[in-house]
Amino acid sequence: MFNRVRSMSFTSREMDSLAPETSEELLPKEVQEVYESWKRSDLTPDKYAGSVNASDWPVSIYVPERYEEGYAYPLITWFHSDANDEDQLESVMNAVSSQNYIGLALRGNQSMEKAGGYRWDAESGRFGSVSASELLHLTTCRLRRAYHIHSERIFLAGSGHGADMALRTLSQHPDWFAGAILLDPFCEHGSLETSGLSSLRSKPVLMSISRSCALETLGRCVRTVRTLRNAGAPVDVEMTELPVDPASAEIRMVDHWVMDCISREALV
Repeated sequence: MFNRVRSMSFTSREMDSLAPETSEELLPKEVQEVYESWKRSDLTPDKYAGSVNASDWPVSIYVPERYEEGYAYPLITWFHSDANDEDQLESVMNAVSSQNYIGLALRGNQSMEKAGGYRWDAESGRFGSVSASELLHLTTCRLRRAYHIHSERIFLAGSGHGADMALRTLSQHPDWFAGAILLDPFCEHGSLETSGLSSLRSKPVLMSISRSCALETLGRCVRTVRTLRNAGAPVDVEMTELPVDPASAEIRMVDHWVMDCISREALV
């Protein structure tokens, strides 16, 4: 895998060793047929591994300094705000919680030449010939080979256009994720796939909305909240005076919200 890793000490070659491997011969006879069907389906990374492996898209990983092997960590997949890049992950994770999560971030798919850095174009959702969801899926699979990540506690999170990308990814593949945190989304066209809204039932969403945002943006956010709730997704809305700074103490609300989701899950 040639995705460049910034925040950790992995080299590209070391990341390639994280690819999921399964020996069919070691599987029970009764599940080998099921496994074969899975391999032929669109669910397996092997279907797109060639193009994803050939991509050279930068990736950042955050692992707690006091990482504990025996604990299954929630994973926060971060889509950075405008005029930033994947390296924003470290400051975000330190602000959310330096110990409770593993983090993963990809670089935005649109360069911002004047402002510098990158942003996310949710309507495109692609990295050249590779889709963001494919790249994210395979990278997550490989990351889980290296670290103990709870498969049912993978959350999407983003700020600004990154929040739009998080929402798009959740609505495209709700079965992959536990929920989403949307900080000051624009809710622009393409950020919410409406074809499978019923699959969002019971998928928790936290959305922060600034009172200083444009009325047009506020209107789109309200419509998005209504659409999600009508689909059965529990949406918590946090109104703020100013847009949330992803690297500030204010983002601690993400930790409280995720832990509350986990507590509710444990009671079910």
